[in-house]
This record gives sequence, structure tokens and C-alpha cells, in this order.
Amino acid sequence: MMASRDAGHDVAEYEPGGFGFESELLASDSRVVATDTDSDGRTVASEPVTLAESLMSEEGWSPLNFSETGPNPPYLRIGGKLWMTLTEYEPCFSSHSRDRILFRSKVSMAEHLQKYDQMMIDPLAFEECYGPDQGTDATFPFGAWLTIRKIGFSGIELWDKRRGDVMLPLEPLSVASAIWLRHADTPRWMLT
Repeated sequence: MMASRDAGHDVAEYEPGGFGFESELLASDSRVVATDTDSDGRTVASEPVTLAESLMSEEGWSPLNFSETGPNPPYLRIGGKLWMTLTEYEPCFSSHSRDRILFRSKVSMAEHLQKYDQMMIDPLAFEECYGPDQGTDATFPFGAWLTIRKIGFSGIELWDKRRGDVMLPLEPLSVASAIWLRHADTPRWMLT
């Protein structure tokens, strides 16, 4: 996933397997369970984690960064990050509480989600944001692992095997307990 800072866009592009990891990095990466380069050259998938768990383990957030107010905690804020040039702005995950007097901890969505290549959305995320009966298969492909393709202010572009390209609005990401992330079981040749 690359943030397009040079071009001044608010979009990050994700190319599945486009990281170019070396085998030493894969073996030492805590998200990857194991590598098998002798038999079929596949990387074993990581265990799925919620968005909240990933922010705590990968970014050092504590439970105090999340809100517990609501039926499916924890919750976070969806915000933006303005870069030093004052012309570049990107979507980010933002701490629910102000942790430094006037400021909140912020994590770039593009940088955080590049650690994972698939996402699954629980219908609860849509129902909390948009109301009852919005968590149906007619609305979105819930319960399926979707490949992350592009991140922007209009939402996250995902790819579903059955439907093709689908767009996830950013608002449901605030229900951090209803968003699941994983590093998929990827053939080794797709990582280079």
C-alpha cells in the first residue's frame, strides 16, 4: 500500500502481494505464523484480529483510546491527518479521547491497513451506523474475507470473489469490534 503523497492525492493504493518481502522478514514477522518455502512456497495466514486488537498490538494503543459507550464496544473515531505541507490530508483512525490535552492519537489508515491484506465486516457495524436492517447481504458482502485495494476519503475499495469491487464507507470502521483483519494465505510468488 502506498500513500500517494508525491502526487498530492488523498488515496492510498494497495496492490495485493506487492510488498516485495524478503523471506527473512516473513519469518520474523509476528503477524505471519510460518513460512513454507520448500514445498509450495506459500505463507501461512495469520489469525484474524479485530481492528481494535490490531491498533493495540501494532500501534501501542491502550483501552483508554477507545470508547465503551454503546452496545458493541470498543469504538474509535474516524478522522483525517493533515501533513506538514498543509496540502496533503489522509484518512486516519483517531483516539476517542484526547490523550495529549488538545490532541488525539492518530494512525494513518493506509499505513495501518498495509499490514493486512484482507478485511471482514460484521453486519453490526452497518446497523450501528445506518440503523436496523442495514446489515443484510443486499447492502454489503458481510461475513466474507474481502481483499483491500484502495483507501480514500470516499471509503475503502475492496474486492469480493462473488461481487467484484465493493466500496466500504469509512463510518462503519468506528465500530472497531466489528471489523476483522488478517494476512491471508498467499502464494509466495504473489509477495514479490
